[in-house]
Amino acid sequence: MISDFSRILSGGRAGFPKVLEALEAHLDACGVPASAIAPVMIAADELISNTLDHGAQEGDPPTVEVSASLTDGRISMQLIDNGIAFNPLERAIPDTGLAVEDRAIGGLGIHLVRTLMDTVAYDRVDGLNRLCFSKAYSSHSPSN
Repeated sequence: MISDFSRILSGGRAGFPKVLEALEAHLDACGVPASAIAPVMIAADELISNTLDHGAQEGDPPTVEVSASLTDGRISMQLIDNGIAFNPLERAIPDTGLAVEDRAIGGLGIHLVRTLMDTVAYDRVDGLNRLCFSKAYSSHSPSN
């Protein structure tokens, strides 16, 4: 394992930009190529945003633990939250062939995450949502 990253986001969106900035800086400092950082950041932004926007229980924003590990050319991310139970992978894949006005609202974000990441998995244990996703990269890839 090259390096680990872990932050806890509580109290809603206030610290969200700083968590994303810290994650991106960590991945960059570890030598992960930009071609791998970009899709991971898009996925993290989408998934954490959805948790913060829709995961509140009894009016309290969820606490989200954001962690990443780098092993053998793979970024493995884990998001754990205490929000309402929700498995985004159960959403139907949206029909992107339809005109925008004919599409159902929602579902494009998780579809994007599934498309960008190599693996995406969800489970709920002890009242916590856990969403894991990963992206492989070549350590010999140019960083820009």
